[in-house]
Amino acid sequence: MNYAAIIRMLSLAGLGYAAIMLFCAMIALFSGETAQLHVFLTTTVLVATLAIAALVLTGTPKRRALPSDGLAFMVFFWIFSGIVCAPPFLMGLPNDSLVTALHEAVSCLTTTGHSALNPQFLDLPVSILMYRAALHLAGAIATITLAATVLAALNLDGPGIHRTHLYSLSDASFFDSVPRVLRTVALVASVCVLLVFAIEVVGGIPVTTAFFDAVSAFSTGLAEPQGLINDVTREARAIGITFGLILGSVGIFVLLQMVTRDWKRTLTDAEVTTFVVCLVLFTLLAAIEGLNGLNSFGWAISALSTSGIALVSPSTTQSLPLALQLAPALIGGAALSAAGGIKLARVYVLSRRVGQEFLRMGFKQSLLHFQFRRRVQSDRTLMGIWVYLVAYIMASVVGMLLFSFSGLNFEDSISNTVGSLTNSGNLIELQNLPGHDVHQLFLVFGMILGRLEVLAFIPLLTLSFWRR
Repeated sequence: MNYAAIIRMLSLAGLGYAAIMLFCAMIALFSGETAQLHVFLTTTVLVATLAIAALVLTGTPKRRALPSDGLAFMVFFWIFSGIVCAPPFLMGLPNDSLVTALHEAVSCLTTTGHSALNPQFLDLPVSILMYRAALHLAGAIATITLAATVLAALNLDGPGIHRTHLYSLSDASFFDSVPRVLRTVALVASVCVLLVFAIEVVGGIPVTTAFFDAVSAFSTGLAEPQGLINDVTREARAIGITFGLILGSVGIFVLLQMVTRDWKRTLTDAEVTTFVVCLVLFTLLAAIEGLNGLNSFGWAISALSTSGIALVSPSTTQSLPLALQLAPALIGGAALSAAGGIKLARVYVLSRRVGQEFLRMGFKQSLLHFQFRRRVQSDRTLMGIWVYLVAYIMASVVGMLLFSFSGLNFEDSISNTVGSLTNSGNLIELQNLPGHDVHQLFLVFGMILGRLEVLAFIPLLTLSFWRR
């Protein structure tokens, strides 16, 4: 294991978080939030000092970094990020729980978005809200970048749903190609956020609200916790958020095709068509359960993007069956997006394979194959997805058992498990979270496991992986 390269990459990430904290300190200064200003400045100095010291002490790695080193970095990154970003949620708010601070940081970074703070403290300072938004945006960019580099290089998913032309394995070191992908993802994220922001501002929405909505939409998270309970009532805001959630759900692969104006390939892309089919299906199911047309569509787009943003009044969706509420989140968005879930590409590949198996029942000697993004899919690649599904089911069962034995009923246990694994904050039961450290720790583990896409965690349990 190339620990020197991993430490250097974590140190660079630490400098990035220090820059975010310094920016939030400036917001606190202009807003007159003295307590938050001190916290952000102190944490900035501490994190920056440790990061620079680590860079100097480790020096230039002498070994070539491999994709397995990238996987180790991916795991350490989410743990390291949660710890580093937690202090402002501990000392900058009326909160005396280390676990709650860690939970808040991980919830923002993984774009799950919910808050475990006591509801009476949800009227957060401006600097803390800006910090939440910055962490959401940083987490979304990191999620897409790691998927397009680490998971693409390891090919953990079989059909290569994370592959793009942006990434190619470097002959010198695995991490050499990461900055190029990071810059592209950051540019696309900035454009999407600006588009949603412009739509809402032109429509008369206040600048601060428009910014939080834009970040929440692209990251498919919830930068403003009140967005979970306050429905969108103004037309411009609903249009902006809906547009942003669509951009955030279809992923960077489709967005890059749109930039090159390859409209035919964009509209016929497997993940786009699967997204449209799922959106129509869940809209119809919600309408059958009693929601009107606009409400059913708003709920479907919010649930499928795993955002939790209340595009419709939450009171109208509480009557939906639990299975219907969980199903969209389990599917989720595109592979190269910040949305959680199993991913649209895997659903598409599996559905195509199931269709083939029905055809083979009538023509047992037939030779059938299908393509995913112009690549013929073999039985070996399909096996990768089946293994992923088995791992996902096992993780869900273990999560349900843990929450059940910790005192939650069946419905809350399954909601918390699916909500954390799919990074869907709206599914997590929030009423009993404040003060329950065990539940919060389970959720933290589930949220990180969701960002590792479950299967990436398995190699870490073997000694041979760490001995390489």
